[in-house]
Amino acid sequence: MLKISQVFGPTVQGEGSAAGRHCLFVRTFGCNLECAWCDTAYTWAVTEAKAARTHSGRLYDRDDPAYGMKPMEPDEVLAQLRELWDVERRPTVVVVSGGEPMMQQRDLVPLLDRLHGWGNEVHVETAGTIAPVDAFDAVVTQYNVSPKLANSGNRPTKRYRPEALAALRDTGKAWFKFVVTADLETDLAEVDCIVADVAIPSRRVMVMPEGSDARTNTATARRMVDTALARGYGLSLRTHVLLWGDDPDR
Repeated sequence: MLKISQVFGPTVQGEGSAAGRHCLFVRTFGCNLECAWCDTAYTWAVTEAKAARTHSGRLYDRDDPAYGMKPMEPDEVLAQLRELWDVERRPTVVVVSGGEPMMQQRDLVPLLDRLHGWGNEVHVETAGTIAPVDAFDAVVTQYNVSPKLANSGNRPTKRYRPEALAALRDTGKAWFKFVVTADLETDLAEVDCIVADVAIPSRRVMVMPEGSDARTNTATARRMVDTALARGYGLSLRTHVLLWGDDPDR
């Protein structure tokens, strides 16, 4: 039984190396981190203590019918996806996000195996704190790995697991995306340390400005793009934010 928050689409992938591509989303419920600026805190901030870790302090309802936790069998998720798009006959990209989907990687295998078998690309979004198991890795096309920096508010031993990042790197399927705030120098210095420590090829690294509105997103991007390019890093905007603001269904 899977813990699911949302199944939605078609939309465009908003972030990372696949930005702009046609896709569907399966958003899992639950996370092992508590990022202060998280834009999907409804998947985990369901206690007073967890809500207090976010900038907004908002407490979400675990049983909310729209964004709360829904126990679902893989076939139920497939049925919802097929209502949105003919994933069996018109393969596309299916993004499995969260929360942290790799907390459920063994339970996700039957779902991803079907999607993969139909020719869909399966992209998994993860914070990179959990290494993939073989059965899961076999049905994943791409990992979009977003290691969390100090700006996330998580303690270092919780958010930074170099052995898990190395395991994802070694699959040959991982792209690494770092959220950078207005404190550019501090954040980019930390990115540099992680990239060097884990031996991540710079061509596989993208930096992305934090911000849930278009103005903040683009302003930070303009400030950091030249510095990122000088390091060999790519730049990711948040396409969905530029198009639809902070609409959780897009």
